[in-house]
Amino acid sequence: MKSNILLTPPAVEPVSLVELKAHARIEDSSDDSLLSALIVAARQWAEAYTRRAFVAQTWALYLSREPRGDKIVLPRGPLLSVSKMLTFDEDDTASEWAATNYYVNCVSMPGEVVLRAEASWPVAARRTNGFAVEYVAGYGANADDVPREVRLAMMQLALHWYENRGEALTSGSYARAPLTIEALLNPYRVIQMGGSCV
Repeated sequence: MKSNILLTPPAVEPVSLVELKAHARIEDSSDDSLLSALIVAARQWAEAYTRRAFVAQTWALYLSREPRGDKIVLPRGPLLSVSKMLTFDEDDTASEWAATNYYVNCVSMPGEVVLRAEASWPVAARRTNGFAVEYVAGYGANADDVPREVRLAMMQLALHWYENRGEALTSGSYARAPLTIEALLNPYRVIQMGGSCV
C-alpha cells in the first residue's frame, strides 16, 4: 500500500493574477479573489491530469512494506531531489536512512530512488507506513520554469471556469473544458500502463 502526500505546496503559482487578467483583458479588480482561486484550481487540475508537479513542491511517499526490486518510483515528477528516506519503528520514531545507500534518478519520468549494488533496503518495524521518501518535484522554483504551453492551458482553464460558473448550460448541455486545454497538456501527460509510466 502506498500513500503520496503533499507536504509543502508551491511557493508561487505558475500563472499570476496580473498575467491571467492581461490574457483575458480584464481591467477591473472586482473578481480578483475569484480569479486567484481559479488559478490555484486550474493548477491542481492540470497537475492531476498530467501527473506532474509544476512549481517545486515537497511530497512524501509512504510505503507499508519494504520496496521490492532495486528502485522506488516516485509518483510526481519531474523529480528535482530526494530530501530524505525514513523508516519508522513501532513507537513511531523515525530513523533516517543514509543517502550513501541509494542514488537519485532525476532523468527518468517519473523519477526514481535506486538502490546501490552493495546496499539492501532497510526493514521497517511499523507495519503501516513504515517507510517514507520525502522528495521535491517540479520544473523549478519559479513560475517561468514551467513550460509555456502548461501555463497557457492553466489560463484557458481558469477563464473557462470563470465564464461558465457552476453548472452552466451551453446549447442545452453542460459546459465542459475545451479540448484545446487537454491538447496543450497532452505532451506533458505521464500515462501509467501495466504498472509502469510512459
